Amino acid sequence: MKNFRKIYGLVLLLGLFSLSCKQITKSINETFQPNDSLVRYNKENSFKQNGVAKGITKSSSNTSIERQQERITVKNDDTVDISEMELKTKEMFKDIELLKLKQSPATAKEIKRRINRFLKEMKLEEGGLKTIDTEKSTVKTKKGLLSPAELALAQERLKKIPQYRNKEIIVYQSVHFYDNGAINIMLRHPVNLQYADAYEYRDGEWSLPKPVLARDIEGRTFPLSRMHFEDAWKVIKIYNEKAAQIEGAVPTNSVYISIWDNDMRWFPRSINGTRDRFDIQFNDDGTLKSFRQEF
Repeated sequence: MKNFRKIYGLVLLLGLFSLSCKQITKSINETFQPNDSLVRYNKENSFKQNGVAKGITKSSSNTSIERQQERITVKNDDTVDISEMELKTKEMFKDIELLKLKQSPATAKEIKRRINRFLKEMKLEEGGLKTIDTEKSTVKTKKGLLSPAELALAQERLKKIPQYRNKEIIVYQSVHFYDNGAINIMLRHPVNLQYADAYEYRDGEWSLPKPVLARDIEGRTFPLSRMHFEDAWKVIKIYNEKAAQIEGAVPTNSVYISIWDNDMRWFPRSINGTRDRFDIQFNDDGTLKSFRQEF
């Protein structure tokens, strides 16, 4: 089982990083030598026949025999032909390369299905071997910041969570918009105004509240009704336009709102280049407020 996990990891990694088929073949042959069923040569029972040394092999497992002469491995009564595995491995890697060229959101799932089909054909799903989980796949597709329409929808859904029905929603401390499509926000508790809860937005849904340790809650609150999530796109657009004009500056793909003295501020608020640093500030609606070089 341990060795089958090794070959599972090996096949996945080699396939995704496009190693040569010669290396794959060598790795497969080396990996398919079970620890718990290694065929040992017994010197005491060896004898000479027609001038050739022969030996009686013994296995520590009742059902596992390795026959390297025929390039066949028998594992728990299942026969795996190494030559066939090499051929199917090459075919799988070719398919994966073609899938990777698509660069679509469905690529990771398609690669998952292709590798799982290979494992099933090679009878490698048994003995504790698990199929690939899309979320744990080494091929990850970034969703990117939600579109303006999706951001607006997220804000509307936030207004409809049961605990704030018919209540004003007050944002506490910050709102973060991430390039994986997630939003993190903290809200003042709807009943106990000295408390605050954190919420996360993923895959079109807001999470249940998670208590946070609130400090200076009176000075770090701002009404949700006075902010618009879709303005995050304005901030990113303006920031990146300015960054493109500065040598060595790196564009951003995520932004956040920070609340101080009951006022909201968009971040980042500075652009660092290799030679210069600039201060950049935005109005509440995401439009440019000021842009100046720092000396």
